[in-house]
Amino acid sequence: MSRRRIVDSASSDNTYILIASRSRIFLFNVLPILVFSFLYFSTYYSVLNEPASIKLYRLLRIYYVLLSGFVLGASGSILQSVLRNPLVDHYVIGIGSGALFAVYMAVYFYTYHPLLVVLAGVIGGLTALGLTILIADKLSGSDIAYVLSGVGVATLFSGASSFILFFIIVKYPYASLMTTGSFSVVDSSKLVYVHIPLLIILGTYFTLAKKLNTVIFGDDFAKQLGVDPSKTRLLGVLVAGISSSIIVSLFGIIGFLGLITPHIARLLLKTSDNRLIIPLSGTIGMIILALADTTSRSITTIVSSEIPAGSIISLIGAPFFLLLLISRFARWSK
Repeated sequence: MSRRRIVDSASSDNTYILIASRSRIFLFNVLPILVFSFLYFSTYYSVLNEPASIKLYRLLRIYYVLLSGFVLGASGSILQSVLRNPLVDHYVIGIGSGALFAVYMAVYFYTYHPLLVVLAGVIGGLTALGLTILIADKLSGSDIAYVLSGVGVATLFSGASSFILFFIIVKYPYASLMTTGSFSVVDSSKLVYVHIPLLIILGTYFTLAKKLNTVIFGDDFAKQLGVDPSKTRLLGVLVAGISSSIIVSLFGIIGFLGLITPHIARLLLKTSDNRLIIPLSGTIGMIILALADTTSRSITTIVSSEIPAGSIISLIGAPFFLLLLISRFARWSK
């Protein structure tokens, strides 16, 4: 084969790969919108004949569930890439517990208002995240160090939240449901605030996803490609921390959802490309949380009162987390 033919063949292969890559990116950016539209409008048509109050409640509930699932799934993917740790999400490293404690404190000293609890949740979530990273880096910076420090920080804030819960339960009865995450109480006052984390993720996705792909392979590799790893990690931590903290401040802690969705996405796509993994993780988060909430309000109510959706997610996520932890220990011991 002549040199010219080899060059032409390589050029056509590169063009094909580029087109295929762009097609996949387009597909998985559009996929969340398609899934969201299907789930939302299927609920809309199922409640057409219901009274206006029930229709509004059902539509708001599924809307909040879908947005929350996408945000937590995408945030988990970002955190795992930023920290280069497949064992973390907002729950494992204490963001959820820190945000919930700050929300309880805000309700205790003032009252419940969506804007107030969102601001308090962001402060509490980022504080807990900062403590976890600081302690983990002091230990060794390894996967297990993040898990251990995260568990310690989460336990600290969870204990404090349980203590203060007894004082605020009269002022805000829904506070008890926030420990496991529930969408049983929804109203339009949260509608503005639930879009903030979605806009944060979408606004930073195109810049952040590409840079995260370089950071995964180490700081030296990222610097060679002109990416500042410190700024990228800071941006990623802030995006994931703020986004997940806002969801926790509005609906409570939904543990392990952000942990399992990136793993499912990577398993399905056979890649770690964050341009694909982040949106697909969000889409899977929407589907899983929608299924959990449907089970919560339709199936579990047959035998008992409504079980919070976060509890159902934890039944799936906790064993998954333990299996990941065991597999990592087995790998380290070899």
